[in-house]
Formats: sequence, structure tokens, C-alpha cells
Amino acid sequence: MDTLTERIEAAKTDNLEMDRLISEYMPFIKKSASDAGNSGIEYDDRLSLSMLAFLNCVKQYTAERGSFMGFAAACIRNRLIDESRKQISYVKKILPLFPEEDDKTKASAEDQASIDAYSREQEQVSLSDEIDAFSDRLAEYGISFKELPRICPKHAETRERCVELGRFVASSGEMRENLFRRRRLAQAELAREFSLSEKTIEKHRRYIVTIVLLLTGDYPLIRAFLPQYKEVGK
Repeated sequence: MDTLTERIEAAKTDNLEMDRLISEYMPFIKKSASDAGNSGIEYDDRLSLSMLAFLNCVKQYTAERGSFMGFAAACIRNRLIDESRKQISYVKKILPLFPEEDDKTKASAEDQASIDAYSREQEQVSLSDEIDAFSDRLAEYGISFKELPRICPKHAETRERCVELGRFVASSGEMRENLFRRRRLAQAELAREFSLSEKTIEKHRRYIVTIVLLLTGDYPLIRAFLPQYKEVGK
């Protein structure tokens, strides 16, 4: 066995040797965490996950697995990808902005499409930063990001109508600018336009505003989780 392989074998039962290995290979661990880019996970969290993955690699490694460094790099990368996918699942859960699909096969395909879209963007935009930005934008209108599941209408027909209203406001220069400038939704105008009661619009006001902000803001990763999203002219 080469020296590294011998040290790895020793580290499996010797905590001091494990600590020495982690310390010695910390530059490699940090580089692996940095190479993950803006994967929606803060750097400190990526580093912690990378260290844990490295430790597990030492415990699981055998010479039959080939190069330890290659094995460790793959394990760290896969651990970070798994965590990124958990982030995606969280966002999809907390942003039920559009009707659910009844076709499970289609839903599964859309989930994969969301992951693929996320992977393409992750080097350019941080999901966590985007969520923070969207949360701050919502807060300007008295809406909490975490309350979105609660304010999302339970019935698909109601959600569809609210999305329709949101698209209308987003596409209407005057209504949109009035919302942005005065932080007020033109409820009376919407009620007349869609033959609805103002009471109904008031009930779902925060959800409609959320739709408008999502459609008109720069949130490509969040929208990647919403398969039915379509660009709205600004």
C-alpha cells in the first residue's frame, strides 16, 4: 500500500490521524466546496458538508475504489448535489403558486426539468440569495415568504383565477406601476374587469401580489420550479 492508503486505513480507527488528514487536505476540501459554485447553499454550509463527506470517504475507502482523491471529489460533489436538491424540494413546497398536476409521471418529469434548470443556472445565481431577495421584496408589501403555503388558495380553480389576475396586473402598465409606487393593488378595477366582488379579491390580495412580484422580478431560479411559468412583458 502507498503511504496515503496506509494513513487512511489508520485514520479509520485513529481519531488523531483522522484530524491530521482533514487538516492536511483542507485546501482540497475548500476547493471542492468552492467549485460547487452558487448552488443555493451558503459557502460555510458547503464547507461543513464537504468536510463531513471527506470524513465519510476516509471511513469507506478501499484500494479497490481507485484513486482516493478521485473518490473523495466525487463523494463531496454528490453530497452537495443532494443538498441542493433538498433546497429545490423546499422551494417547491413553500411556493405552491400554481395548480398541482394530477399526472404523477408528468410531475416527475417536471421535477427533473426543474433540477436541470437549476443546475444550468447555479454557477451564475445563488438560490439562497434569490430567495432572500424575493423575501425582501415581499416584505415591502407586508407578505412573509414563509406564509406563502398558507395564503395559497386551496382550490385549483381559485388559484388559476388568482394567477390570471396576477398576470393581468403584471401586463398592465398602469396597474403594475400603481402597485409598485403606492404598494396598493387596484382591487376595484380588477373587480370590474373580471366581474368579481372586491371582497373576493381582498381575500386573495397577498397571493395575487405575490404572483405579480414573481412575474415581474428577476427570480429565474424560483421560476424554474414553476413549470407553468410564462414570461410576462414588462
